[in-house]
Amino acid sequence: MRDHLNYPATDVEGCYAKVLAPTAGIITHTRRKDSWVEEIDDPGTRGGMTVTLVGDDTVRYFFSHLGRVKATIGQRVQAGDWIGVVGSSGNARITRCHVHFGMSRICPLAEIYLLQGELWPWKYLDAWRQGIQLSPRKAKNNLIKLNPDRCAEATTSFRASTSRRDGG
Repeated sequence: MRDHLNYPATDVEGCYAKVLAPTAGIITHTRRKDSWVEEIDDPGTRGGMTVTLVGDDTVRYFFSHLGRVKATIGQRVQAGDWIGVVGSSGNARITRCHVHFGMSRICPLAEIYLLQGELWPWKYLDAWRQGIQLSPRKAKNNLIKLNPDRCAEATTSFRASTSRRDGG
């Protein structure tokens, strides 16, 4: 699927295919346990098993609905390194097997809202498939210029949703 439902990201199908790092960088977060519960549908767990890669290009790459997480936090990876397996964790259990791929800026808090995706990825996915190492860094930097407060907005949204969930 080339487009996502309502924000810049994509779902790449291919059950049990290897998920490869698109660029060199550091794995900054993994979720190895699928704790999504359909009746609760917490946005923080919808992605199931996930990997977050902060590229040397200062772009955050997010992979969710994995069937297996191969990478570890703090691991340095190169473009093409195997970091996971396409699966059906999280709410993909009730849809279809795929990996959700999103690219965004790096924020210190409330990553859940930005990790899903801020940049349309297909231009980059197509280039990488052809062996061209095209970085979304310039596009990410343009987004930051257009909306420098997005990290703060995401943090506020996260805190408000957490407060509602916790009964506050």
